[in-house]
Amino acid sequence: EQGTPASNAMVVTETDRNFWSFQPLAKVTPPKSDGAWAKTAIDEFVHAKLLENQLQPGASAEPATFVRRAYLDLIGLPPTPEQVASFRKNAATDIDEAKQALLDELLASPHYGERWARHWLDAARFAESHGFEQDYNRNFAYHYRDFVIKALNNDMAYDQFVKWQLAGDEFAPKDPLAMMATGFLGAGGFPTQLTEKEFERAGYDELDDMAAT
Repeated sequence: EQGTPASNAMVVTETDRNFWSFQPLAKVTPPKSDGAWAKTAIDEFVHAKLLENQLQPGASAEPATFVRRAYLDLIGLPPTPEQVASFRKNAATDIDEAKQALLDELLASPHYGERWARHWLDAARFAESHGFEQDYNRNFAYHYRDFVIKALNNDMAYDQFVKWQLAGDEFAPKDPLAMMATGFLGAGGFPTQLTEKEFERAGYDELDDMAAT
C-alpha cells in the first residue's frame, strides 16, 4: 500500500525522540549531597550517582600522590623530587590554593600541548612517513604536528581548531598557522607503489579516508 513503510524500514518512535541527546539544552540544577566531598557542580552529579549505587567516594589523594598524578596527566612527565617537595610545602599552608596554582602552572607549560596533541594526532592518523611498501619520509609533516601543539597551548577555540584543519587556507589565507593546520588533509596513509590502473582508485580511497577521519 502506498505510504506504508517497508517491513525493514527504520521507524522513529516517541521513545527514540525522548532520548537524552535529542533534547534541547536546558539549565539543570545539580543534586545536593550531604557530604563535604563534592566541591563543584560536576562533583555533585558524581556523588549522587555514587550514592545511588551505594558507593562512597575515595579519600582525597595525599599531596605527593596528587602532584605526581597532575604532572603525568597534564604534561606526561613525572615531577622532580624538588617539585614534589615544593608542592608539599605549599599544600601544608593551603591545599586548595596549592592545587590550583600547580594546575595553572602545568596548563601554561609548553609540555601540556605536546602531551595532549598526541591524542589528536593519533585520531587524525598523523605520521611522518607514507606507510605501505617503501614508507618514504614526509619531510614537512611536522608543520601539522606543530600546529596542533600550538593550538592547544594557545587555548584555541575548538570550532576554529577544526575549521582551520579542514580549510585553513580559505578561512585565514594570510596566517601561516592556518596553512600548517591543513596538513590534516594529507595526514593519512598513501601507497607509494602504484600501477597506472590503481591511481584513480587510490585517489578515491584517500578522499574516503579523509572524510571518514
